Amino acid sequence: MLYLFFWNLAVFALYGIDKWRAMNRKWRISEGTLLISAFFMGGIGAFLGMHIFRHKTRKTVFVTLVPVAILINLAIIYFSEGIFYE
Repeated sequence: MLYLFFWNLAVFALYGIDKWRAMNRKWRISEGTLLISAFFMGGIGAFLGMHIFRHKTRKTVFVTLVPVAILINLAIIYFSEGIFYE
């Protein structure tokens, strides 16, 4: 679980960095990278990053897929817990 905390913290930071780069007209992090990081167990960090930094909240694909990523992340955690404790 500690791994998930730090990974979600990194994904959260990724959204913050991309927001800063957008505001300063710097090289951006691709939308694909942001979404993939959410689906690879970083959904909660992505969701928090979107809303705290107000980043990508108008993009339908993010508003739709980040919650889906959270649900998939939670399902993976739920079903993998049984595997580790049997």
